Amino acid sequence: MVEKVGYMGIPGSFSELAAQKLLEQMGMEQMELIPLVCAKNILEAMRDGSVSYGVLAVRNTTAGPVSEFIQAFHNVEYEMLGEYVLPIHHCLFKRPEVSMSGLLQVASHPQAIRQTCKTRMRHWPDLAEKEIEDTAIGAEKLAKGELPDTTAVICSINAGQAWDLDMIARDIEDSSENKTTFWLMKLC
Repeated sequence: MVEKVGYMGIPGSFSELAAQKLLEQMGMEQMELIPLVCAKNILEAMRDGSVSYGVLAVRNTTAGPVSEFIQAFHNVEYEMLGEYVLPIHHCLFKRPEVSMSGLLQVASHPQAIRQTCKTRMRHWPDLAEKEIEDTAIGAEKLAKGELPDTTAVICSINAGQAWDLDMIARDIEDSSENKTTFWLMKLC
């Protein structure tokens, strides 16, 4: 039987890549990755048995602890089975038909917004910030027209390219040493 592993985000997210690397590192074959977007959804899926394990972002070298993990798993008994540290390199994307002067806001996960704050203030100080549930979801929503055309998104290069968005800039994280620690977990 194939065991299921829930991860934060959707295909193209940093969490998907971390989950793949972490399972490979652990030698855990025959696992099916299930995109569950957020820590709360992973906890619920582990509790109801629809996934056996979760891969969650727990802290970042630039932005600190991942608050959604802390909030979801506060007072929850779990076992950390493995850890993977993923270098995080953010890119800024827009819709192809929109000019830079037509952009009004930038949307992304709160962690990505915090990890790119200084760079964005230096290069794009007039863009308002909009927090959304996931970096890769931001790319999908922008491509599908679910975010205004006047929005740029912060996401991985894979997510932006998968949705045929135009890259404005790459490596916009404030620190070249930007890394996120992910844990493979199960409930006790």
